[in-house]
Amino acid sequence: MKLSRIGIALLLLFLIGAAIFAGFLVKQEQKYKTGDFVSKGYHLVSLIALMPLQEFTGDQKDYFFRTLTEYTTTEGFHYLLIHDPAGRDLISLIPGGFEALIPTDVRAAALFTSGLIHQKFKVSGSSDIYYEFAKPIFRGGKKAGVVRLGMRFPAISIFSLERLSLLAIMVFFIFGGLIFGYYGVFLALSPLRNLSRDLKEAFADLPIDSPAQKSGKIVPIIENIERTITHMGDKIRRVEMDNVDLISKLGVTTFEKAQIVNIIDSINFGIVITDLQDHLVHVNDYMLKLLNRKRADLIDRSVEEMIADEDLNAFVAQPERGIKAGTRRYIEKTFPEVAPNEIYRVTLAYLVGLDNAPSGKMIFFQNMTAETYAQKTQQEFIAHVAHELQTPLTNIKLYSEMLMQGEVKDIETQKEFYNVINEQTIRLTTLIRNLLNLSKMEMGSLVLNRGLVKTDWFVEDCLMSIEGTAIEKNIAIERNLPDSFPTLLADKELLKTAIINILSNAVKYTPRGGRITFSISEGDGMVLFDIIDNGYGIAEKDLSRIFEKFFRSEEDRIVQQSGSGLGLAITADIVHLHGGEIHVTSTVGKGSHFTIRIPREEYHLGKS
Repeated sequence: MKLSRIGIALLLLFLIGAAIFAGFLVKQEQKYKTGDFVSKGYHLVSLIALMPLQEFTGDQKDYFFRTLTEYTTTEGFHYLLIHDPAGRDLISLIPGGFEALIPTDVRAAALFTSGLIHQKFKVSGSSDIYYEFAKPIFRGGKKAGVVRLGMRFPAISIFSLERLSLLAIMVFFIFGGLIFGYYGVFLALSPLRNLSRDLKEAFADLPIDSPAQKSGKIVPIIENIERTITHMGDKIRRVEMDNVDLISKLGVTTFEKAQIVNIIDSINFGIVITDLQDHLVHVNDYMLKLLNRKRADLIDRSVEEMIADEDLNAFVAQPERGIKAGTRRYIEKTFPEVAPNEIYRVTLAYLVGLDNAPSGKMIFFQNMTAETYAQKTQQEFIAHVAHELQTPLTNIKLYSEMLMQGEVKDIETQKEFYNVINEQTIRLTTLIRNLLNLSKMEMGSLVLNRGLVKTDWFVEDCLMSIEGTAIEKNIAIERNLPDSFPTLLADKELLKTAIINILSNAVKYTPRGGRITFSISEGDGMVLFDIIDNGYGIAEKDLSRIFEKFFRSEEDRIVQQSGSGLGLAITADIVHLHGGEIHVTSTVGKGSHFTIRIPREEYHLGKS
């Protein structure tokens, strides 16, 4: 009965200890996950706030949303809101009806923040915890909007697989120790019980307190039994201490392994770990999503079974002899079956043990599509600039040398040469000015000097700049102007540059005897500028690219006209800087229709 009570007491003590230990693990994990969660939220909202607002529109918007949801689904991403300075939604990626559940003070703090903040809140009817990260967007030293990123904090359960496994191991070892101790004590006491029975049988007829019997063989036997029991107790205590130490080390090792696995799974590029025989040991979540496979289907399989690619398999199967710690090799590959049109850098690193001998391999899969595209774009940009600079410089050098060497005697011819040099100089000046403006716009350092723009005078200035060229080509300019002109708050010179760029193109790409219609109107709080011509028109395949830097159509009638391919790119940037929009429709052989929409804002005296 006494042993049963001791066993029950030990069991209860074990359960209480296990509960305390599990609670400690939960608190530690919650503390770690909270810090890691907030750090990721700060990092992600800061990256989004760095992007220009125009990147969230058109094709770039779809690519941005696809990339965002692809890489943040496992991180607890819940919603994304981007507001303009007035608090209106520019981008809204949020489950239906959830925005109304966000506390008013959370929204207010986010809209009026001047730096990076995060706020924790709950919504009614749910036990989930949400974190909102907010950061203002600054362009040109002014607040251009606010990014609000909502993420749901992952639930932490005491009944996770790792903790249940740890508790099961603890139960096994402690019950093993109890059983071992119980039977050890039972066996240790067995000789004493036998001795007691033998003594009763041997000395049943003798007085118990007889000195002769007390000084016989009984005392050495009892002393020997006492020593044996003491030795057995010490041994049991040592075994129990070893078991506790082993369980503690196992718990720490299991926890550290789980943390390492969580870190690897949270990295936003593919990681595959193999043994020396190229059999998969671990595949992180990013790689599983890329392959659209389950981890259980890949573990202990070969790399060839993961991706059937001869170049990749040959690269991974390189012999590890002579490899030093930290050695890495890489190749760039495409995987049409799992990620068409994307370029990956595959890096192979060798894992080494305590004896510096190879113990495994780690393979990284990094998506380099954006970097490759950016590098290609940069190279094309440099090539275009070099080409555009080379042509006028060559002409200037050629005509200057001919004039300096006195090869041209005729005065009229000399004037013609001087005119060519002057035109090429103007072309170079315009190109350099456009490049500087484009650079300022892309870096966000171009500041708008807003002021009152009287559109009637503004329109006449724009039309006068191209009127002479239009008269030379016998092109009629039709004005479709309102009786009452709207006013604008805008950068007059930049906006004039944008309008003149489109008018100049209309004159350039309209044949002799053509017609250009210029209209101005207002509606829905916007001022609309419409420029319509009956010129060559733009091919459908070129419409989506006409606002790209240095893009020019390959059609003969377009190539024959001089130009750098920067005018429309600068025009689009100027319009977007004003918070406006630009649209174009065109039909080959019938002409083009450009529409610029600029937000109208009332002007009051004393307004800055």
